Amino acid sequence: MKINWKHITMVLAVGLLAACEVIPEGEREEVIFTPTDPSAVVRSSLLIEYSGWQCVNCPTAAEEAHRLKELYGENLVVVVMHPESNPNTRHNNKPALNYTCPEADSIYIMMGGTNTTPFPTGNVNMVKDATKGYFNEFDTWGTHISQAYANPKPVLLSHEVNGYADSRDIWMAVDITNLDSQAIEATLQIWLTEDSVIGSQKKPTGTDKEYAHNHLMRASITPIWGEKVPIEAHMTHQMVYEYTLPEKVVKENCNIVAIVSVNGEVVQAKEKRITIE
Repeated sequence: MKINWKHITMVLAVGLLAACEVIPEGEREEVIFTPTDPSAVVRSSLLIEYSGWQCVNCPTAAEEAHRLKELYGENLVVVVMHPESNPNTRHNNKPALNYTCPEADSIYIMMGGTNTTPFPTGNVNMVKDATKGYFNEFDTWGTHISQAYANPKPVLLSHEVNGYADSRDIWMAVDITNLDSQAIEATLQIWLTEDSVIGSQKKPTGTDKEYAHNHLMRASITPIWGEKVPIEAHMTHQMVYEYTLPEKVVKENCNIVAIVSVNGEVVQAKEKRITIE
């Protein structure tokens, strides 16, 4: 569960993303500065991969997601969701086969997913196609990602995540910078994912009982639909969270995914492994 959060607003100084002193509300319009060039922004995309342990073709889609991750590096975040509403995730109440989480199911249903939606499938940057809807076949993921990469938005995102060896509590600081000359209303979502979850996965050749499930969505740290974050032009907004990891996850294998959307479209996504102090 989320313990607390706070907002801090900072000025973006000449060519830097460093924090300056906090500017009182009534004085911000008097601050004069030169913003970072928005054309220098590199856009990072979010790939949601819908999967299920009973889906024999999902490992092929996972290989494609891995290939794209290798290609784009830190500029692509992969999150694998096993939605309860699709029969490919059916686990018959066996904990060892249950890779689902309620938030993944909520997002799947919002995108129009049903118990008959064919797997594997996915989505890039929460974008809904006018004719095809939210779901993209895995052989089109690369095209959607390259199009987003070539169309950067004037928003920057960074975050730090720290934990302690003797505790399941973590804290994170997320900075969102608006490089535009107009104010924006961003939405921040923070998700918990886990790598190296060893379990069963059906394949065309049979069931692999030692399959490594990676990028597996475990929980949403923010409310599932995110926090609204209004940001004035050329300003940085910081949000700080504390969170207690669920008992079912291995802390050393967990990542914190931060996602910023504007008008419903993901404009930046970043992933950080928890740093243990």
